[in-house]
Formats: sequence, structure tokens, C-alpha cells
Amino acid sequence: MNTIYFNLLKYVHSPFLGEEVNVGILLCFPEQGRLEFRFPARFKRLRYLYQSFSERQLLTYLNSFGKRVARANTELNTALSAEQYAAFITRELVPADATVLRFGPLTKAVAHADDDPQQVADQYYELYFAETQPAPRAGQHKRDSFLISHFRRNLEAHDAGVFQLLRRNVEVQSATTAIRFDYAWQNGTQNFIKPVSLDLADAEEINRKAVYTHGWLHLLAPVATAENYRFDLLLALPSDRKLFPAFDKAVEILNATAAPKQLITEGRRLAEYADDAARYLRQHYQADPLGLYATTSPEQ
Repeated sequence: MNTIYFNLLKYVHSPFLGEEVNVGILLCFPEQGRLEFRFPARFKRLRYLYQSFSERQLLTYLNSFGKRVARANTELNTALSAEQYAAFITRELVPADATVLRFGPLTKAVAHADDDPQQVADQYYELYFAETQPAPRAGQHKRDSFLISHFRRNLEAHDAGVFQLLRRNVEVQSATTAIRFDYAWQNGTQNFIKPVSLDLADAEEINRKAVYTHGWLHLLAPVATAENYRFDLLLALPSDRKLFPAFDKAVEILNATAAPKQLITEGRRLAEYADDAARYLRQHYQADPLGLYATTSPEQ
């Protein structure tokens, strides 16, 4: 695991009011000597909050920050300390006494050594700014990525470092098939997480996806039983309430296999599942001297 740092960039329309809105996130990958900056393309919420808010001016500033970060990445060729990172912020981006734009406190987290900094930055951006993105319009359906995004947000609402303790892109193989899972974690069983959105166009598509999922669950069942695996499926409900009966039938199809599994529906059930995972991960990892995560000693 490698240390990473990040700071949220905040917009303060009136220092007198003391209201702050997150408008960007800056990440530092010290071992790689790399910085990543992300910000939304639109600020609809700020336009509604403040009549005198200038979106164009804010975007000008943010684009300028992005260019400075990109230039710094061409010049950096050594590891960065937290002090050097903080100095870059005040020297190149926002002075310590700035009023309208200011960076929040530095937060430490961890990332796998082989993680791509751009992908990690995208994940943190999605965590903090997913709600600024437009909601699906009428006629659009919740994709599998919708479930993964909500799982990550619920998980990291507890602690920004918890997400990095999950294994990612894990493949489970049997004699006849191989299925890749988005995440895996362990709490007695090895739990493999996969989104299965059933928010589809009609009952036939819902049935087809349920039958396909039942098929690979059945094929992986012997391996799961032998290795103490469990498959945790994140389910999205149909947007069209008329398709709820088709969803119920799909759940029956998924439950018809003997493969060890949990069916976790979006909403409160998904939030509870993420809460349980975060709590378990926190209990079984302890802070090292830098305030990061280190595996606890196994019980004797």
C-alpha cells in the first residue's frame, strides 16, 4: 500500500456567512511524484444558491489550476513529502489567506502500489462529486455502474481510506467458466461483489439477465462451497413500477441456485451492507504511526 494525500477545494461565496461548497479535489501520489486535479463541468447548485455567483469565472480559475497541476507533473521527478505538497498548493494554486477559494485540510489515505493515479483520482472524484452529476432522465435506466458508485459512496462516507482496503477486479474460476468481480473483502467468508442492475426495458430483458446470472452462479457454486466464498449481488430495481413483478420473479430465479450468496437491493439495504463492510474493515485494520491503515495481527 502507498500513501496518498488529498484536499477538497472549497468555494466560499461570503466569508461572513461561513458557507462552503466543494468545487474540486486535488490528490497527491508522493511515491510517484504525481498530482491529479478534478472538478465538475457545471455548478448548478451554486447558481441556485447565490444570484451573483459567476460560474464562468470559477471555471476559469479551475481550468487554470488544472493547467498548473499538469505543468507540475512534467517537472516533478522525485517523491513528494507532505510539506512539499502543501507548499505547492500555497505557491501555485491558492494562498493560505485566500477567501473565495480555499483548500480544506490534508487527508491521508492509501492506494495499492500498482493502482493508476488517474483511476484513483477518478474514484475519489466520483465519491465526493457524484451527486453533482445529473440524475437519470425519464427513459434512462440505472446501469451496473450506478450500483457500484452508490456502494463506494456509502462505504467511504465512513472513512475515505476504507475503499482502498478492498480487493479489486478479482476473478473466480471454475472448471467451466470464469467471472470477474468488481470488489472482494473477507469477514469469515470471502465476499465477492458484483452489480446486477435489473432496471431494464421490459420483463423479457429482466428475465434474460436473471437467467444468465443464475447460470454463472450455478457453475461457480462448487468452487464457492469448497473455498468458503460468498457472492454479494447488488440489485437495482426497475424504474417502471409495472416491472416490479418481473423483478420479484428474477429474485426467485437467483435464489433457486445453491451458490452461497447475498442479494442486496439498492437503497437502505445497500447502505446497511456498505456500513457492515466498513465497520468490519475498520475493526480488522489499525492505524500505523502515519495515521494510515495496517493489518492487525492475526488472532492466536
